[in-house]
Amino acid sequence: MILKKIGAWMIALSMVSTMAACGAEKGDGKATATETESSSETTTEESETTELELFMSKPETAEIMEQIAAKFCEENPGVKINVTSSSDGRTVLQTRLASDDVPDILNTFPAEDLYKNIFREGYIEEITDQEFLSKVNSDTLKMSACDDKYYAVPMSVSTYGIYVNMDVLEANGITEAPSTWDELIADCKTLKDKGVTAFLMPNKDVGNVAQRFERTVGVINNDSYSEFKKIADGEMEAKDSPTLNAWVEYNTELLEYTNEDHMGMDYDIAVADFSNGKAAFMFSGTWMLSTVKENNPDANVKLIAFPNPTGGETKVPINIDTSFSISSTCKNKEIGLKFLEYMTQTDIAQMYCDVDGNVSLIEGVEYNVEQHKDMKTAVDSGNIFLTAVNFWPDGLREEIRPYCQQYLGDGDKEAFFEGAQDAIVTIYSDNE
Repeated sequence: MILKKIGAWMIALSMVSTMAACGAEKGDGKATATETESSSETTTEESETTELELFMSKPETAEIMEQIAAKFCEENPGVKINVTSSSDGRTVLQTRLASDDVPDILNTFPAEDLYKNIFREGYIEEITDQEFLSKVNSDTLKMSACDDKYYAVPMSVSTYGIYVNMDVLEANGITEAPSTWDELIADCKTLKDKGVTAFLMPNKDVGNVAQRFERTVGVINNDSYSEFKKIADGEMEAKDSPTLNAWVEYNTELLEYTNEDHMGMDYDIAVADFSNGKAAFMFSGTWMLSTVKENNPDANVKLIAFPNPTGGETKVPINIDTSFSISSTCKNKEIGLKFLEYMTQTDIAQMYCDVDGNVSLIEGVEYNVEQHKDMKTAVDSGNIFLTAVNFWPDGLREEIRPYCQQYLGDGDKEAFFEGAQDAIVTIYSDNE
């Protein structure tokens, strides 16, 4: 089976784990009232406790999910939910699936090919007939279907672009955020002349590099799948791909205005530095806002569209972002389904949306995020496209990312095109 194949691209990962448990004190080392009951009573209570894992591939929202899980536990005595998270959730999840260690509850991305394969292979419980799905925006709900069935509750839609620190721009005489590629480069030159870093790129983080490649390639060519298929079929070579050449060219240009330590910088450090005014621009999506606020509640930032560097039409990439599913092996499916329903309650969905920063899909939730005004306008006007990871064959983003990272480090175009050629041919062939 597809998900049982763990490719050579996998790297060693560590999981950051956090806990959301009912009735427990944090950090004081004292026993709670429950823990000081008689041994017979403790044994009885423990036997009646349902303990489930909630795995998050979005570590930036792990903290709010701890709070929501704790609230759920308070309202459902005898339930304990452990929240775990990873910054490279796709890889971690595939590793766990291969060893039949599937989380009870997990956030999924139902429009993506990887997750559709997970659904088809029976790892996730079908929820097509659940009444709580009626609380989800109907158009987006349809986008999350797999073979006309539902396996996830879509909570939000993410958009991707360039975050702008407006205080940095204004401090250097730039009064408006750029809207075209030429304006972006002009701003970068102005900042460089003043000794200011324009872009922060966390190129140590291969997962971030992979996502950046996939999202921006989509802006360059909304139908990159077809072009890459030509490469796989021998009708074109990667070195002749207009899309891949445009990706190389724009990165070559931006690297002139990027932080010198970009190959040694990880995502968390980059967000912290950006939030505190150490650069003007950073690639990311609506989900980053929560981390920006954690680092600097007063940060004056906004998310703008990534201008098509070819001069062609600029559209905003979107993806069905946070969605929740339960596994077919969930230790208590009744509780698991109850938690999914809980996430569709207006007050709980609002609680999540306020931190997540993405456009909520749950009825009754208000979305008034000033920093994402331009993104909401793009979504409302239809100036969007479903991002490429939903169409590329499973594993392409991960297979090609080492060559993207290598290029950002050494600028060797020939090596990049050779690597991209091998990655595309391999993955398209494996998925035929």
